Amino acid sequence: MESKANKIISDNDIYKKLNESKVSKPIMTKYEFNQIISQRATMLAHGAVPFVEFDNKEIKNNMELRKIAIKELKEGKLPFIVKRPLPNNKYDLYRVRDLDLVAIQYMF
Repeated sequence: MESKANKIISDNDIYKKLNESKVSKPIMTKYEFNQIISQRATMLAHGAVPFVEFDNKEIKNNMELRKIAIKELKEGKLPFIVKRPLPNNKYDLYRVRDLDLVAIQYMF
C-alpha cells in the first residue's frame, strides 16, 4: 500500500508539470483565495518582506497584513503555486499569477 505522506518533488518536475496541459480551468476559487491570503498574511506577520510598496506606518493590525497580501495577489507578485488534486490521483499545478481572479473579485 502506497503512503499518502508528503513526497519530495524536485524543482524540475514542478516546472515540467506547470507547462503541461491542464484539466481544470485557470480560475481561482474562493477556497484557494482564502488559503493563499491567510498563508501570506501569516508570513508577513512573521517578518517576511512584502513584494509591494507600502508605508510601514500602515500596519496597525492583522487586517492591514491581509490588505498587503491582497495587493500582492492583485499585482501578480506572489510566487506561490496552487496544486489542484484531480479524481484520477493526478493533479494540476498553476502559478498564482496565472489564475484568473474573476470569481473572487467580490472578496476584496
